[in-house]
Amino acid sequence: MRRYKALLIAGAALSLGISSAMAEPSALVEDITTDRNDVQLMDYLEPGMVIELAPDETLTVGYLLSCVQETITGGKVTIGEDESVVSGGAVETTEVDCDGGPIVAAVGGSEVEAGAAAFRKVQGKDLPTPDRIIFGLSPIVKLSVDATNLTVSRLDEDEKDQTITANGRIVDFEKLGVVLAHGGTYTLTAGGLGMVFKVSRLAEKSGVPPVARLLPL
Repeated sequence: MRRYKALLIAGAALSLGISSAMAEPSALVEDITTDRNDVQLMDYLEPGMVIELAPDETLTVGYLLSCVQETITGGKVTIGEDESVVSGGAVETTEVDCDGGPIVAAVGGSEVEAGAAAFRKVQGKDLPTPDRIIFGLSPIVKLSVDATNLTVSRLDEDEKDQTITANGRIVDFEKLGVVLAHGGTYTLTAGGLGMVFKVSRLAEKSGVPPVARLLPL
């Protein structure tokens, strides 16, 4: 009986460990006013994570599923699934247009590149379903792998591919002056990974929160 209980406890501990390791991020750090070791710009945040802010410290968080943007000044911040719980601080909440989908949507790069060539010949209704929709004309790419370049290929129109240099894991098209087309469907490939994305017809050129133009690869 003791051995049986021990196995149950070990199994439960292993299950909890797996759940913790597989926790899906729910939010993104869009801005922070101070340099910190625990939280940095464009970091993913998981539910249950606690962030202690100084009274004059401000953190801006974008929630990936609820499309809620929070600007939090001071206090204890506990990250949730759709919003934060803030104790001892001030919160300003805004709803933004965003995809509201999971952040993991990458597939093999070779498949996407091959599909891009084929779909250029059969436009319109035969276009692939996008993995994500962005609401800014200049996406911000968060890479999960090291890559030297990113390639953006348009599927719904015959346009020349764009190759963009990746100086790090965060590539902000707006800072590079790269603007895509309203309603355009594209593939993005880098470091052997790829995805299909669409630019909303209502996308704006500037002032769009990161969570609304995020392409996680």
